Amino acid sequence: MEVHELEKKYKDWQKKLHPDLVHSKSQREREYAAEQSARVIDAYRTLTDPLSRAIYIVKLEGVLVDEEERITDPELLAEVMELREAVDEAEDSGALKKIQSQLQEKLQCWSNSFDDAYVSKNYEDALASIRRMTYYRRTNEEIVKKL
Repeated sequence: MEVHELEKKYKDWQKKLHPDLVHSKSQREREYAAEQSARVIDAYRTLTDPLSRAIYIVKLEGVLVDEEERITDPELLAEVMELREAVDEAEDSGALKKIQSQLQEKLQCWSNSFDDAYVSKNYEDALASIRRMTYYRRTNEEIVKKL
């Protein structure tokens, strides 16, 4: 499903569950609408974020995802160390934003790699993509803290 289609479905559900539409209903119905609205928001956030979506999808297939797994791939370890060093050495917000832009490109690339691996049922490659995306996300979070 395309992101714009997902956004349309999200908005449609939120309109149906909006508090103004259920204010005259019973307490139980209002609580139910609030619970469902929270679920819709959670689902939307999960599905619109490439990393969260990837983790959710492989978990549906029964594949265990260890989000705290240590890096064992020497290539990824070297890349992560270089990225963190670049973030530490960045002299201004412009340099940080440039790194952030590069991270977004890498996230998109590995999200595409995840999609290909998942379609091929190659769960080892799918997990490798998730690992990379996880570390790019963490590096991006470090940048956000510095900005």
